[in-house]
Amino acid sequence: MDSTEFGERIESVVGAQIGEHLRSIIGYTRDSHTVHYVRDDVKRTYDDRNLERAIDELRLETIEKEYINSLFQEMHGEFDCRIDVFENAVEMNFAVTEGEGLEISVDRDYFAEQDTLVGDIMGAIGTHVAERSD
Repeated sequence: MDSTEFGERIESVVGAQIGEHLRSIIGYTRDSHTVHYVRDDVKRTYDDRNLERAIDELRLETIEKEYINSLFQEMHGEFDCRIDVFENAVEMNFAVTEGEGLEISVDRDYFAEQDTLVGDIMGAIGTHVAERSD
């Protein structure tokens, strides 16, 4: 299966589950990347330079895979994915090998609705921060 077929398969699977809350799907290797999907409003927030910088950061995160496995694999199993939660988006970076992976981004609201534990924790932190600043 080539990169295009893989991207189409991932977009079909993820898009069917997430629908309009899917922000982007980007596959990357050490030398190149393929934007399999990017929602129009998200596309408008990135120029070519910012996209390249974001993909470089994703590549750097894959370097951690071997190190994280050396620390935790015995207790937790193989490391699969790093999840970063932002105000408006949740980014999931699936490290395949060093410098190679798959990024899937969804709207934060969708993610919080799907994982009530994460949503509850984020809500409790928000309440705590608001009370602290009063």
